Amino acid sequence: MSALERRGEADAGGDPRRGAGAGEGRGFVARFFGRPSVRRTIARVVVVIGVVFALVGVLTARYGFLVVGVIVIGLGAAFGPARIRR
Repeated sequence: MSALERRGEADAGGDPRRGAGAGEGRGFVARFFGRPSVRRTIARVVVVIGVVFALVGVLTARYGFLVVGVIVIGLGAAFGPARIRR
């Protein structure tokens, strides 16, 4: 029996929806950013930064800032609640 098979038998517990031993092999950073509240906060911050870029782009007629703002807002939306529900 290989080490991988033995580890699978030892991790037989856990959430049945996510597979055996889900979350135990993940590092601190992955567990921290995997929490919905942290991801939602990061999404809000990214969207606010994008809005600031877009607003500066419109007010100063620098359309490069406007384009960057729209892209950053899109990235923030991708981090949002729809991505949290897996």
